[in-house]
Amino acid sequence: MDKTQVAIIGGGPAGLAAALTLSRSMMTSIVFDAPTPSRNAASPFVAALPGLDKREPGDVRKAIRKDIASYPYATIEETGITTIEHETGGLTLVRDDGSSVTADRVLLAAGMVDILPEVPGLDDCWGRSVINCPFCHGIEWQNARWGIFAHRPEVLDAAEIYRNWTNKLTYFVAPELSLSPERRQQIRDLGVSIVDDLPNRLHSDGGDLQQAELADGKRVALDCLLVFPHQRQTGLVDALDLSLSDAGYVNVDEGSRTSQPRIYAAGDLTYAGHQNTPTALHMGNMAAASIVMDHCFGK
Repeated sequence: MDKTQVAIIGGGPAGLAAALTLSRSMMTSIVFDAPTPSRNAASPFVAALPGLDKREPGDVRKAIRKDIASYPYATIEETGITTIEHETGGLTLVRDDGSSVTADRVLLAAGMVDILPEVPGLDDCWGRSVINCPFCHGIEWQNARWGIFAHRPEVLDAAEIYRNWTNKLTYFVAPELSLSPERRQQIRDLGVSIVDDLPNRLHSDGGDLQQAELADGKRVALDCLLVFPHQRQTGLVDALDLSLSDAGYVNVDEGSRTSQPRIYAAGDLTYAGHQNTPTALHMGNMAAASIVMDHCFGK
């Protein structure tokens, strides 16, 4: 059976940053990077990453992998993990092919699974003209015609933020959401149009959004649509019975430790806020530092 000091589940920014920091701390690790599309695979580039701004996601990962490979401590396997079990002396992980590996500690860094609205035509535009983060892609759509897909209450609180990038905003508000008269007036005072329904179809040309169609057949001309999707944990994380927040994210302490001994978590699966590559890199680095310190103190 293979053995490593740290098993890292997920080969995205958080997992790779952790592997690099662990390597520079002379701790062995295996990164399990399942051959499935990453959350940012549909994005044309990674934004706001100093020195690598607007580089393709795959290029950023390759650059970090190259740095990891310059040290003799980490390996990367293109496979997933199906189960993780606490055993005497460590944790046992089972790969997709049924083989096992033991680790002293596990870092969960597999991110979240986006649950996109079931709107015909949305998949064709996702990551291109349907975006989920104005800080990542808003400048590419400055002064364009934006639609805001308000199917979550918190989206109703962000109109002032979206106005930073454009004053051509149309809010599509789910009928089940409660929009108070006061907030409705505040949004309208910003010059924002409000539609009391969600689009039921998107019309585009090669991924370039053109119109959002409503149930009554009315069409609204748009250049981009902002969708803040619901998310869920991966099946592997669900099976671990970890403590989760009310919103479904893994609870961690200041050292990235979960509720299960010797299992840590970093990146999007712990955080509902500003999910992006720079944040995930930071979280992976900090989690690795905690792992090193816990190892040194025998925790």
